[in-house]
Amino acid sequence: MIKAVTFDLWNTLISYKDYASLRIAYLTALLHKEKLGFDREVVRQAYTAIQDHWRLNPLKEHRFVAAKDRVEMILGKLGVKVGQDARLAIVRYFEEVLLEDPPTLHDGVKLTLESLYGKYPIGLISDSGLTPGRVLRRVLEVRGILKYFRFTIFSDEVGYNKPNPIIFKQALKLLGAQPKEIIHVGDLPETDITGAKRMGMLTVWVNRDEGVPLDKSFCPDYQIDQLSELLALLERLVSSPKAE
Repeated sequence: MIKAVTFDLWNTLISYKDYASLRIAYLTALLHKEKLGFDREVVRQAYTAIQDHWRLNPLKEHRFVAAKDRVEMILGKLGVKVGQDARLAIVRYFEEVLLEDPPTLHDGVKLTLESLYGKYPIGLISDSGLTPGRVLRRVLEVRGILKYFRFTIFSDEVGYNKPNPIIFKQALKLLGAQPKEIIHVGDLPETDITGAKRMGMLTVWVNRDEGVPLDKSFCPDYQIDQLSELLALLERLVSSPKAE
């Protein structure tokens, strides 16, 4: 029996938005101000190289890499040093730039959370990237959905990204439920589905890209095209748990 629901954040609840160009423009302008002028394209290449390095890092533990560390990598790639105040300004901008134009909710998100609230404990399990949990909670509050979550777990606060089991174990502890009693909803098979299934949780893959086949190495328990479909799925599971 399902006793709790957990969600991924990016592209499950909120739309993905790329803030790279704003970060690159800011860093380029700051370096010019520091008399360390670089062409924006050079800065872009350094920024992209570090981002790609982080994504392709083969380490199995999926350790979180903070914005301050990535900024140091970018500056190292450019071969420059800046003062402490300038470094702090870059990190803060990288972390908080999305507040200038926060990502929007996907269709049906607010109604779905409202409908689940009170019926199930709801949790959030999210990777942070360059934007830490303290900032993402402000986005959730701005979009009016923070109040629905019993807890919000972000990888920068745990120290590991999905699918590392540590981030899922924290959710299980906070919910006080068995893994098979929790259903996790996310859009990335390699992180959300893999991580949750390894813990024994049920999984729902949100696949908004029509016609995109699922890699057979990932096996979500259920698949939906829009988040609003989750409500009907849960109703079926509750009324006939052995029928699915």
